[in-house]
Amino acid sequence: MGLLTALGAGLSVLLMYLSATRRPDADDTPAPSRLRTRLADFLREAGAAGVRPRDFLLLSLLAGGMAGGAAWLVLGWPLVAVVAGLVGTALPAWYLRHRRDVRRAELQAALADAVDALRSSVRVGMSIEEALAALAHQGPAPLRPALGELARDLRLAGFEAAIIRARDHLADPVFDTVAAALLMAHRVGGRNLGPVLDSLERAVRGATRVEREVRAQQAKNVLSARIIAALPLGLVVAIRGLNPAYLDPFTAPAGQLLLAGCILSVAAGYALMLRAARLPTSPRSRR
Repeated sequence: MGLLTALGAGLSVLLMYLSATRRPDADDTPAPSRLRTRLADFLREAGAAGVRPRDFLLLSLLAGGMAGGAAWLVLGWPLVAVVAGLVGTALPAWYLRHRRDVRRAELQAALADAVDALRSSVRVGMSIEEALAALAHQGPAPLRPALGELARDLRLAGFEAAIIRARDHLADPVFDTVAAALLMAHRVGGRNLGPVLDSLERAVRGATRVEREVRAQQAKNVLSARIIAALPLGLVVAIRGLNPAYLDPFTAPAGQLLLAGCILSVAAGYALMLRAARLPTSPRSRR
């Protein structure tokens, strides 16, 4: 117990120290590694662009320490506490993955309405810049913050820089296609933008409708996975509280090893069930 408490306190002190000694404007900042780049892309797609990859890793370690400490307090088994700490380390990534999927579904549904409104504005004679600026105030609610930044960048940085910055901020495959169409129309004059937006709006709405129907069916599988994963762990905790002597055989190293293996198998099974129930996502076409 003392070791776990010291670990949690040490991680907290380390987080405060790193936050206080951060130097964002340093000229000697090393080039980002491939892992750091992928992690930054993952955080951006999950809507957590303000979180640095290093802070996310430290938060994962802190979550693992708290999960291990909670398992130690409830069960009192060191090996099980270690395994619980490993599972807790993965919890922030699981949460952000779910948040990324929900955010992507909301953005794609809102993008269909935004493309429809953009098409209507172009048809009545508005320029692309004027139509995008109007969407910042009248567009779908999930897109208004990003569209507001896009309208500001249109005034300050120009059309292409603003579209590229919005594409990187939203980090969505559907908006990548929209951004590519807008950039191409801006470069060649925009005479064919209307037909392109017509086809794009139909494709986005069709894909969104199919994905919504599939998500409704797969929500049952996700709920089943959560119940199956929580049932054995809740049963062990309940037995430990009602009749601790019943679990005395598991206090031995062999028993703890068996329980640790069970926890790992439950976590792996839960992750596989979520992976099987997850919808396939299209890769980003423009980076």
